Amino acid sequence: MANETVTVQSDELKKLVIERLMEVGMPQADASTVADVLVFADLRGTHSHGVLRVEHYANRVRKGGMNLTPNLSLQSIKPAVGFVDAAGGVGHIAAKFATEKAIEMAKEHGVALVGVKNSSHCGALAYYINMALEANMMAMVSVNTDAVVVPFGGKKPFFGTNPFAFGFPGKNESVLLDMATSEVAFGKIFYAREKDMAIPEGWAVTKDGEFTTDPHAAFSLFPFGGYKGYGINMMVEALTGLLVGGVFGPDVKPMYDQLESYRNLSSFHLIIDPTLFGGEEVYNKAQAMIDGLHAQPPAPGYDQVKIPGEIEHEAMKRSLSDGIEIPRSIYEYLKGQQ
Repeated sequence: MANETVTVQSDELKKLVIERLMEVGMPQADASTVADVLVFADLRGTHSHGVLRVEHYANRVRKGGMNLTPNLSLQSIKPAVGFVDAAGGVGHIAAKFATEKAIEMAKEHGVALVGVKNSSHCGALAYYINMALEANMMAMVSVNTDAVVVPFGGKKPFFGTNPFAFGFPGKNESVLLDMATSEVAFGKIFYAREKDMAIPEGWAVTKDGEFTTDPHAAFSLFPFGGYKGYGINMMVEALTGLLVGGVFGPDVKPMYDQLESYRNLSSFHLIIDPTLFGGEEVYNKAQAMIDGLHAQPPAPGYDQVKIPGEIEHEAMKRSLSDGIEIPRSIYEYLKGQQ
């Protein structure tokens, strides 16, 4: 059945991902990082960026479209600015490397920016924001993607889903916003296809630019929030493909085509020490803001006003205890049964 699911513990899921990726030649340490990023997304309920991506990664490696030995290094541009050429390598590895280096520089300089170009898909940006939060840092990460989003007023794709993520630590809790600048991430279309379920109106259009609720007919996505989302979609393109010196829009190589070619995505990793202006008290102020939001009276149909990332954090706690529910077809692939 298309809708049949399996519940799997996170440790087993990571092990299966590592095995599948090592089968195609990915070094164990890199496969372990990719597994961490993907399972992190599934734990948070963001299945569009979870283990369903493994089969595609394996296919791209087999076709020669992912560099497994890129020899990453940080090129210093300014004291707190660096650049990484991923050379078509595994996006998760490049993004983690860039974030680690930016955190190190921000601890010394208070702020740091690292740009990455010529990268492949790096998974959910929340993972890299979480790295910064665990270091008590504020962060913004964004990446451009291949053209699947129609510009406001148009019907043919030009920009990608162009996600960005933002995080700020409080004393006890943290804000973690991770969102595509399209109405949804295209991974949600793939997840709907896997489960053979309709998508909401307003998510996508067909190849001819017609509205559709059929995930199999979906060809392009809408920017979220009309012209405002379109503007933010373009902003991410400017921070990545333009600023970092990569390519933009239609020149970004597609994810599910040209599998024999290295991809050329660009990402932007900004890390800021929150204590720069107000000292350690900033963490208490952030927590007071979070507590104040929690104390707001909820609207009808809601139990509580929540902060960005809170629903996903609660999902992660449940998933760590109860396991992760994934489509049986994905589980069978990971088990090598397809």
